[in-house]
Amino acid sequence: MMTSCELNPVEIHEMLSLLESDLHFNSGSGSSDQPRLARMISNRESAKRSRQRKKRHLEELNNQLNQLRHTNQHLKNRLNWLLHQCPTLLKENHHLGYECILLQSKLSTLCQLLVNMHAVSISMNVNHLPDSCVSELYVTNFGL
Repeated sequence: MMTSCELNPVEIHEMLSLLESDLHFNSGSGSSDQPRLARMISNRESAKRSRQRKKRHLEELNNQLNQLRHTNQHLKNRLNWLLHQCPTLLKENHHLGYECILLQSKLSTLCQLLVNMHAVSISMNVNHLPDSCVSELYVTNFGL
């Protein structure tokens, strides 16, 4: 990076042309060229600042581009992983749905057996039966 005292080739050329034009105009017109010379210097400094702003802006855009590329690659990797997992997850979901239906059916059957057992116990007055008989009823009806 250049310091404020160093000049690049373009600036050196501009300064030389400025000096040449200054020598040419000083020989004939005198102090009327001072405002023109001041404008030229001011314009060159303004152009230099503009180039520096443009350079910084370009660097910022490049940094942003690199960040977006990184984010894009991360998202592509995530999408590929999800697409790879999708068939496995669909298969597992189908299996779990089938298992859920089976368990609901078993639960329904057990609930119905409980209702039936309760009805039998009331009709037989099971509350007065020994524990071994009640256990036998459960084993017979529930397979426990």
